[in-house]
Amino acid sequence: MAVEPSDDHDRLPCGNTVDALLRHMTSGELTGHERTCEHCRAQAEELRPLVTAVRRDGEEEVTAPSGLLTDVMRAVRSERRSERTIVLGGTGPGGTEVRESAVAAMLRASVEAVPGVVVGRCRVEQTGEGLFVRVTARVAVGLPIPDAAGAARRAMRSLVERRLGLPVARLDIDVVDLDDSARGR
Repeated sequence: MAVEPSDDHDRLPCGNTVDALLRHMTSGELTGHERTCEHCRAQAEELRPLVTAVRRDGEEEVTAPSGLLTDVMRAVRSERRSERTIVLGGTGPGGTEVRESAVAAMLRASVEAVPGVVVGRCRVEQTGEGLFVRVTARVAVGLPIPDAAGAARRAMRSLVERRLGLPVARLDIDVVDLDDSARGR
């Protein structure tokens, strides 16, 4: 199981995850580390407008901070998106192509019904043999990793074979983290 450095994109330099920090901020229960760590405090400051909006929960209309749209669009434009497509099989004249990024999003969504498994990065490549899929995943603490990965693999294989009508040449799942917060999912 290889862990690529970019798989930790949601980890702060101190090792805490942005997800955990956001969850603690939303509940109003920061840990002692999060209250004193310079990295957590800086990230919390960036997340504060979001947490404030979530806490209001419909009390009043929320106005986005100035520059938010510009910041979001800059991030969207800078994100590397694949322009490559997956060619779907079919009968008759013409053809259907779907962007690799759309297929990756569908694969991540197909695993949402699998309890205790969260898929992160998803890479898809089409070859003459079929679809090659490689994903990273977090598995809930306490779940047997082979069972959780097997359930995720079945969900993704079903999507590729039944919904897209393509053979699966290879489907690799790299478990890169154990998630204590995913127990109840």
